[in-house]
Amino acid sequence: MKKDIEKYKIYSNEVEAEITIAETDTEYIPLYELKKRKISLGIQVVLDEVKEELIKVVPLSTKEFIDPKVFEGVKTKFREKAIDLLENYFPNLAEKEKRFLACGLVNDMLGLGDIELILSDPNLEEIVVNCHREPIWVYHKRHNWLKTNIYLDNEEEIYNYSSAIGRRVGMQISNLHPLMDAHLTTGDRVNATIFPISTKGNTITIRKFSRSPWTIIHFLEAKTFSKDVAAFLWLAIQYELNIMVSGGTASGKTSMLGVILPFIPPNQRIISIEDTREIQLPDFLHWVPLSSRGSNPEGKGEITMLDLMVNALRMRPDRLIIGEIRRAKEAEVMFEAIRTGHSAYATFHGDRADQVFKRLTNSPINLAESMLSALHLIVVQYRHRRKGIRRTTEVAEIISTEDKCRVNIIYRWNAQTDQIEKINEVYRIYDEISMYSGMTKKEIETDIANKVVILDWMMKHKIKTVNSVGKILAEYYQDEKKIIKAAVGNISPKEILGEKLYGEIIKSD
Repeated sequence: MKKDIEKYKIYSNEVEAEITIAETDTEYIPLYELKKRKISLGIQVVLDEVKEELIKVVPLSTKEFIDPKVFEGVKTKFREKAIDLLENYFPNLAEKEKRFLACGLVNDMLGLGDIELILSDPNLEEIVVNCHREPIWVYHKRHNWLKTNIYLDNEEEIYNYSSAIGRRVGMQISNLHPLMDAHLTTGDRVNATIFPISTKGNTITIRKFSRSPWTIIHFLEAKTFSKDVAAFLWLAIQYELNIMVSGGTASGKTSMLGVILPFIPPNQRIISIEDTREIQLPDFLHWVPLSSRGSNPEGKGEITMLDLMVNALRMRPDRLIIGEIRRAKEAEVMFEAIRTGHSAYATFHGDRADQVFKRLTNSPINLAESMLSALHLIVVQYRHRRKGIRRTTEVAEIISTEDKCRVNIIYRWNAQTDQIEKINEVYRIYDEISMYSGMTKKEIETDIANKVVILDWMMKHKIKTVNSVGKILAEYYQDEKKIIKAAVGNISPKEILGEKLYGEIIKSD
């Protein structure tokens, strides 16, 4: 017996497909079924011939695969040429049908086949190929892990997809290099392994990133944290305090960074450093992203995270972002950067603030506590797998006394009430902000209260697109009183945002 849970349509390069999520008596988890238009055997034979002709008449260079903007042009070139060739075979076919067939050819020849289709599903977070004998698995935002009805033909097809992805970013996967971390032109992260390293067969894991980046309002609506915590982090970033976001795998560390970093004033330069590009920041920020690179088959050309961090200090950054701290040298360079006057933000694996503290000060990282005192805040993220939610479980400050440091938990998540509660007073953060701004504790708390009012106003008026949030924050840094007055009076944001950005809000709603 089969019971449909949800149905919706997806589109990829003008190719439409229907997704059905269903429960059956024979499977322990729901199924994710991709239904696309069937193509007759006769037309398929013609399409195979068109593929052969396209390869001959549309020459491609390496640059066209590596540069994302140029690659989009390649897709357009392929599609238009495919339509011309189809015109020869099917002169009476409707224009819409020719475009549908041509776009399908583009997905097959320059993309990842059926995987290309489900990559366009905004409800998916992860797409996983374990081997050709198993169906592709997906992680759905509402239904968690699901089995699909999509199979790849053989291990060679999986290997070919991995190789194609690698070529686009100047990497390769082979018996000498059986592991690969790369990214698609869309920004989605790809990990691939090949047999015999993965003993079942070749694998591909694609972690999708939102085409429309998360904003602080999305996190508030999802109850990831409270407006009080959001306002407190806004204050910390405004006054250039250093923050580390920790948590387990897929707990939302990088997403949290992407959500709070737009609180940086738009006139400051940001340099981000990552092994694989994950951080997405809005266009209104002055941002330069850097990514490390592995060595070529001859063992040359490697650019490490450490190389990038040392170089970034010569690029006059106001703020430095390190995608993930894994090694002692990376931690040392980051904290030296802080010591030389740069504000820094990073992610780190650790399930509690005190665990982060211990990992940083013990082997193998072994940072001196005097050095760790440069870090102001630790924000801990948690993914509740059973409920399918992500929460900020702790916000803690590092308090320094002489050469010793300790962790002061300010906010902690209560699992029973699903609320984040303030459990301790703030000490160091208020003292440092007061020292550099001249504000009293009462004035700082009033500033946080005003930020809460602004965030509440933004939520009420659904100001949550990247550009609209960016505009409000930019206006806030230009004229703080104007934005506070608008929020307190609960006036329409149309006058501040203008017709275009206000239209974005209406459309996204």
